[in-house]
Amino acid sequence: MTKKKLKIVIPGGLDIDFKKYLEKNFKSKGVLSNYNIVSVNKKTGELTRELLDADVFITTRWPNKDINAPKLKLIQIPAAGFDNIHFESVPKGCQVSNTFEHEVPIAEYCLLSMLEAEINLNKMNAQLKKGNWKGYFSSSSFHGELLNKNLGIIGYGHIGKEIAKRAKAFKMNISSLVRNIDKYKSNKYIKFISIENIKKEINKFDYLIIACPLNDETKNLINFNLMKNMNKNSVIINIARGPIINEADLYKVLKNKIIRAAIIDVWYNYPKDSVAKKLYPSKYPLHKLDNITFSPHSSAWSSQLWDRRFKFICENLENLYNKKRIKNLVN
Repeated sequence: MTKKKLKIVIPGGLDIDFKKYLEKNFKSKGVLSNYNIVSVNKKTGELTRELLDADVFITTRWPNKDINAPKLKLIQIPAAGFDNIHFESVPKGCQVSNTFEHEVPIAEYCLLSMLEAEINLNKMNAQLKKGNWKGYFSSSSFHGELLNKNLGIIGYGHIGKEIAKRAKAFKMNISSLVRNIDKYKSNKYIKFISIENIKKEINKFDYLIIACPLNDETKNLINFNLMKNMNKNSVIINIARGPIINEADLYKVLKNKIIRAAIIDVWYNYPKDSVAKKLYPSKYPLHKLDNITFSPHSSAWSSQLWDRRFKFICENLENLYNKKRIKNLVN
């Protein structure tokens, strides 16, 4: 007896062509005929109709409202974060899985951020292009090194591990702040610290990288009372979620130069579409400060990322089709 095709619904009109990636991976395995891939326009009501008999929905969002999807077996998130999934509204019996594969470019972004904070290559480049040799072979041109600098990483998941791996090559002193210290064994390269002791430990770090999920426990985890105890020469790097750092307190700390700098990839305000008019990522004038570096939630955005992600997604869909275990379940 021939198996029924698995119906996969994907949102249309995206910069990333999910359908193309799915078909490419399924074709390479010779199993494309097992799947019915439907790309839908969310604005026309087509999504509502197609979800009625869908088996899989590939999406980063599941809202807090009744959606009639009685046959849905899997919500596959094509990213790591699941803070936009309202789990109480997910259909009964439907599994939810997320996707990583972004840890390598994010870890490289973090190393670049720390190296730039030490070396100031962009500043040197801008000066010399104006013919300014100020500081040439003099003490005013000294810059720092990552060697022996103290790095604190909040979280030790996929991203935290990749950051630590690279920081180790630079011979930094690495600590990771985690919820359950019993899961980890400190070694000669990494010291594990309970997140409950963050206030006591935070003044030891030259760099603090936030690499943990956003949830009720971590929202506003990094606030003024914590940051005021940091090393005055320290730098915060956030590649996790914006609200882990209290927005008002971040502005206050940087404006008053309580810490040296921040490098922020994740934000508080996001555009609703790719053609949004001028929009600053914070309601505070962080863009006017000279000790913060912005990037538009793009630390993971390498050209190799989506090939890896859809290879994983297709393996998960194959598992669903063949009634095998789904990987990366989050519900």
